[in-house]
Amino acid sequence: MGFSAKGGHMTITSDNLNLNLNLNLGATAAVNSALGYGGVRYNTEDFPKLNPPNFPANLALPTPYPADWDPELRTWAYVREFITAVAWPTANDPVTSIYTQLLASPLFVPPTVTAPPGGPFPAATNPLTTAELAHQVIIVLDASIDRADRALEIVDQATGPGALHYWTGMMRIDPSKDKFTFLLMMVALKIGEFVAMGLKDIFKMRRPAQVYPLIVPLIDGPDTPSFPSSHSTQAHLISGVLQLALPPLGPPPPAPPPVWNTRQALDWLAGRVAYNREVAGVHYRMDSDAGAFVADQCLAALAGLPGGSLFGQLVAAATPELQNMP
Repeated sequence: MGFSAKGGHMTITSDNLNLNLNLNLGATAAVNSALGYGGVRYNTEDFPKLNPPNFPANLALPTPYPADWDPELRTWAYVREFITAVAWPTANDPVTSIYTQLLASPLFVPPTVTAPPGGPFPAATNPLTTAELAHQVIIVLDASIDRADRALEIVDQATGPGALHYWTGMMRIDPSKDKFTFLLMMVALKIGEFVAMGLKDIFKMRRPAQVYPLIVPLIDGPDTPSFPSSHSTQAHLISGVLQLALPPLGPPPPAPPPVWNTRQALDWLAGRVAYNREVAGVHYRMDSDAGAFVADQCLAALAGLPGGSLFGQLVAAATPELQNMP
């Protein structure tokens, strides 16, 4: 997946919302350079002569680097905690453990191509059959009727800035002000990408148009297998971690509409982003369902970390930034 979002003078990036969202680091550097931050500085051969003649023999140790360094790169500390601090039941590994949970779920699961270490594994409860694959293709074809209405939205969500802006817009999250909330979103993206890509490599399921070319997708899918959907995994995980940081839910209004609070709105947004990939012709319904399932397993593991963990502290720090959300 590849995302990028700007806050203040610094452009913040994250690797792939596909979420396959590809970054243009050259453009990022150009923007920063135009603002007087980052970029190349050109020095002549005379520049070293500016050094003082009597350089000191000792230099005082510096104060620690600011805690709010690049959020996209800081996410790796949270990914490490996700891998090492959770008691994963199978092979002490998140991808393998969630793989076994997928096999045991009622969801349709394609054949395993490259089994991970830690086997033998049970057979899938609901293995994909040729008849069900044909049904999955029909679902994609039926979804294409929404392409005209959703084309601009689909194209927008196929890029990093476009995808993230749907959450920041809904929640009015300003990355330069709501730094903990934005970091929480980035952590969800990175963890979702890590798990989804690991599972994709296990199943190596071809995308819908590779099975039935007349689908003619609206956009080109990324060079990754189809199952599970990374968009669905990351979208549901973003919404899930934001829900952890929301204030307690109050009573519903009289005769409430179908969606009346932020938690419901976040679930709706995640489902819409996932479904848009079906409309585009780059994912099956089973991909979207599996992505939501994988996100639930990741979220349960994260929510089980103690409050003193990196993730627990981040949720606690993000909560005041979201205190006015309904």
